[in-house]
Amino acid sequence: MIQQIGSNQQAIHAATKQPQQATTTSFEQVLTTKIEQAQLDETIYSELANDYDIRNATFDEVKKIANKLYDAGAIKVKDLMTLTFDYGRATQDIKAAANGQASPNFSMYETAADAAGKRDWLAEFEARAAKDRQYGNLIGHANKTKIIQILQLIER
Repeated sequence: MIQQIGSNQQAIHAATKQPQQATTTSFEQVLTTKIEQAQLDETIYSELANDYDIRNATFDEVKKIANKLYDAGAIKVKDLMTLTFDYGRATQDIKAAANGQASPNFSMYETAADAAGKRDWLAEFEARAAKDRQYGNLIGHANKTKIIQILQLIER
């Protein structure tokens, strides 16, 4: 019995040593990954800033931006969905469901687009965030605020 306890203590000592080594290795991997991610993020944001004007872009351009950010690992799927939700299509679907009872001027967008369909997407998401906050949608407000921060990194 005494021999069993002694061997158990040795096993416990060996087992407690392994997680410490694994933790140190994991921490170094996480740190290296974070540094590489920061460099990647900086590169992708500067490339997008050179290719797009977020203050004067179409929805299709915003979708391209969002997909490039997602493919580069710079944003999460929730951010991708927030950026690419099609308010124009949703507006048309609501109007169709309303059977002519919706105002012809009804739009889910908060800001106007020009004749070419370009809009200031920073202003659009700022208005969406303000509306979410006004109505007490704090999760929506937080999501839109994050998108604003992302778009500011792309702003020229």
